[in-house]
Amino acid sequence: MRKFTRDDYVSMPWKNGGGNTLQLAIAPEDADLSNFDWRVSTAEIGGAGPFSLFAGFDRSLAVLEGSGLMLELDSLHATILTPDNKPLAFRGEQQLHAALLDGPIRDLNVITRRACWTHTLEKLQFSGSLQCDMQADLIFIFHARGGDVHCRTLAGREAAIGGGESVLIDASDGEHIDLAATAAATLYIVRLMQKRNADNN
Repeated sequence: MRKFTRDDYVSMPWKNGGGNTLQLAIAPEDADLSNFDWRVSTAEIGGAGPFSLFAGFDRSLAVLEGSGLMLELDSLHATILTPDNKPLAFRGEQQLHAALLDGPIRDLNVITRRACWTHTLEKLQFSGSLQCDMQADLIFIFHARGGDVHCRTLAGREAAIGGGESVLIDASDGEHIDLAATAAATLYIVRLMQKRNADNN
């Protein structure tokens, strides 16, 4: 289990130079935008514009804060994404153009190299305690808002995360993670699955 705080995150420009992103985690750890296998980040969007293209990657996008986005995918259809919607999954080759519904937003981005990784992204709102199934090689938990959350694995590893913090847990820690919130909390759960026949060099 590895805990990430705001001091661990890395601020950098978008691939297309249209804004800035806060990188929460990346693999390999020393990778950059030219050679990574998976990446989780947040970004502030303050105006309309295109998303960066990532050929050969799969992406998921969730709105964390703000009214939301009007998203046009490949100039074919538009969809609205707000904090209340399920995350949007799309391919990195697709042209995605965003317009603000009502003021700036903050989003969460997950991206995986299609040749060697797949992923899912889900929003989890809860209070009290629950078990979160692993169902992946790695699970990344981002705390968006609410009460502090204590995470404990079957292997006995544990960490407490507050707003803006996150943890990365390996499948070797067990089949599920026990979560306990001091008050109602909103988490985003990223499950990362490695393709066994992939050539990861």
